[in-house]
Amino acid sequence: MSQHSIESGYTSDEEITFNNSQIVEADAKRFAKSFSIEEEIIKSANGIVYSGFDMSTGEAVIVKQIPKTCISEYILMDGRQVPSEIYYQFKATEASEAVVQPIDFFERKSSFVLVMEKIDEVTDLYEFVHEHGALSEEASLFIFKQVVEAVQEMEAAGISHRDIKDENILINPETLQIFIIDFGCASEVSQTSTPRGTPDYWAPEIFSTGSCSTESADCWALGALLYILLTGSWKFENNTVMRNFIEEEYISEELRSLFDLVFHPVPSMRPNLSVLSKRF
Repeated sequence: MSQHSIESGYTSDEEITFNNSQIVEADAKRFAKSFSIEEEIIKSANGIVYSGFDMSTGEAVIVKQIPKTCISEYILMDGRQVPSEIYYQFKATEASEAVVQPIDFFERKSSFVLVMEKIDEVTDLYEFVHEHGALSEEASLFIFKQVVEAVQEMEAAGISHRDIKDENILINPETLQIFIIDFGCASEVSQTSTPRGTPDYWAPEIFSTGSCSTESADCWALGALLYILLTGSWKFENNTVMRNFIEEEYISEELRSLFDLVFHPVPSMRPNLSVLSKRF
């Protein structure tokens, strides 16, 4: 197996150590004994994702390196200050089986490392729709119901993902089973909150007021996801949904009326998650 250095992916003018140096040193040794890094899968401004192996079991894993320069919030977990992304993913996996399972985490001098299970034979929902185009109502609703249920389970445990979109959902193309990933924007559930996540999926009130209700914003983002599944596209320009009425001709009247509700400009007029889950 080839070995890669996960610390070489990012550099910093100063060594950032949130916890003490003894913990960093111990974590480095513990990681080296437990996991191997194979190859880089994807790199973004917020982290690098690698494939790897658990050296004790030989099982494949996913390793995400999160630079400390990108971490805006730390939360106490098991006596240690950890990035909120790590905290919420561990907490969310206790609430929903649809969340990708974290295995362990480690602190380095300039980053944190999160090791997760590797789920076989999956792609992200963005690539799936890009390849297959608009899906049938049956397939779309089967996928949508799973996502709504997972969001409900997480919010019942006090967790708001805050960035539900096609790129943050893995799917098995054969079974259509879904898995939620990327808790970098997650927070506690609250009545109102400041914007997080991807602006293309923000509800319009976020742009006008700078805040939103967690539930109404979730409803909007989930509506956008269902719209992508049914039409193959999503356009949000100048705080307005650019609905594809040509594609909508092939959608049932029941679903078109649902979009009128979830994309209602008045947040309080949108259905809550309970109503969405019982609608179909």
